[in-house]
Amino acid sequence: SKGAVAATITTYPNGREKLSFYFGFGSWSQSSIILNHLWLVWGTRNIFNGFRRVYFSAHIDDVFLSTDLIDMEKGLVENEKGLAFRTSAKDYDGIVKFQNNIMKQMPAGSFFRVELAFNGNGILIQADPESAVEVDGERYVDLEFVKTPGTGDHRWPVENYQLKFSDSFYQKDELFKYFANNDAHQKEFFWSSHTFSHENLDNASREDVDNEIRVNIEMAKKLGVFGKDWWSEHAIITPQISGLHNKDALEIFRKYGITAGTGDLSRPAITNLENPYLPFYTTLESSNLEGFPIIPRTPTEIYYMCTNKPENTWMYNHIYKSYFGKDSTWEEISDRESKRTLLLMTKLRHEAHQFHQANLRNEDIGKSLLEEWVTPIVNLYNQYVEWPLISLKIDDIMQSFEKRANIEACGQKVKLIISDNKVTGISVSATKGDCTLPVTVPVNVNQSKLPSGATLEQVGKDPLTVWVPL
Repeated sequence: SKGAVAATITTYPNGREKLSFYFGFGSWSQSSIILNHLWLVWGTRNIFNGFRRVYFSAHIDDVFLSTDLIDMEKGLVENEKGLAFRTSAKDYDGIVKFQNNIMKQMPAGSFFRVELAFNGNGILIQADPESAVEVDGERYVDLEFVKTPGTGDHRWPVENYQLKFSDSFYQKDELFKYFANNDAHQKEFFWSSHTFSHENLDNASREDVDNEIRVNIEMAKKLGVFGKDWWSEHAIITPQISGLHNKDALEIFRKYGITAGTGDLSRPAITNLENPYLPFYTTLESSNLEGFPIIPRTPTEIYYMCTNKPENTWMYNHIYKSYFGKDSTWEEISDRESKRTLLLMTKLRHEAHQFHQANLRNEDIGKSLLEEWVTPIVNLYNQYVEWPLISLKIDDIMQSFEKRANIEACGQKVKLIISDNKVTGISVSATKGDCTLPVTVPVNVNQSKLPSGATLEQVGKDPLTVWVPL
């Protein structure tokens, strides 16, 4: 039949095959990304060094705090009425129900669980405002300010602050009572620290940072999440993604076992611009300290001061009306977000997505902004692929990025062993250091001939991967 030709497969007399596309590809094109997966599998017959996995994780910042909301009636981003919102126990019940329901819509092998990045001072505020710590949390320096070590603000009322309240005091807070030492409720979420009071750490003194980190760890212990499988103790989500240019802060992180922080893809100064699949490592120029890994995280168009679709739509138009030349509807916003996120997912970008505690409101409105964001993305994703969607806690996301960095640096080599025009084996080696190399194969392997320590992994309809330590 007549018409345009998109692609051809040519088979030559010697058996060689060639796949040709007759149009340009672009990293911005969803069709191109899907076709990249197609030709890769076709050309390699599903034998390649690497693995295919889509990680889909949502971080919820500011948990236990209250959030000041916008005022749509007066058109104010910062309301003058004291309008604030804090999630309830019923809201978390609703999120658990949503997580279970959305997994039924995801491909086989999927697992979805959000991460609660909490600020322990929010518990004190609810139990007794007079007993809470009063710390100015705002930023008063440039966004990429590099602090001189040994200097900085002292905003805490005392150094070496201690939690000295009774168990009954904490029980005055509904959310503490809901989560504390309750595995049934805790395990429905991942957990990590967002510091104690939410102080911006860009110009914070060592003493302030020590209080922020240490006291929130103490609160994690009182909650009973510290040390549990769902707790991340080695990575942190800092308030406003701050403190990453502050050597004093980074050293305090390490003092308490925190070996990585989350970044923000909207900030080039803390993003690996050469390779977005790798962490950004701090330098003497960026932070007066070399080698602290910053794990990518992507902001969403779901805003921290919004609890429902009308509020979020108003805020979106407040930001983008001049760009689009008109107001956008929620449906248009959702469509843009779904397409933007799908492109990241099918590029196998593993960074988490940023939300805030106000976005979990659902008790009185039915669906949270989180659910309203996730559901259309999953529906669109299902139209393209059947690959499982996996949520990881932040410690495991950190390890996945560091494992990728090790693979890039170890000088790994993969060779196919050919016998009688068939691939009968794979040789793997590393020339510059140790790493664990993933090799994807189309069929099962002879486990008796695997190298010592090698493991097999297959999730849902993803291909079989052999992880080989080198």
